[in-house]
Amino acid sequence: MDGTQASQIRTLLLEAADAIDRANAIVSTLDSDDRALLAIPLDEISSTLHFELLQKLYLRYRGLAEEGEAWNGAMV
Repeated sequence: MDGTQASQIRTLLLEAADAIDRANAIVSTLDSDDRALLAIPLDEISSTLHFELLQKLYLRYRGLAEEGEAWNGAMV
């Protein structure tokens, strides 16, 4: 993987994170049964995306960390 590919992957992962955030906003308005069904899996996906996938990209390509983010190997 080169820097261009890493940047493209990062862009897509951040778009996915935004979509998950929008889904979570809708899920939070559902009744408790439906909310319970969807909230935990969405949180797990979000955690994996941020703390595994993006973190690995940022560790390998430090310049990809978002501007203004104090990247030191841990998500802030």
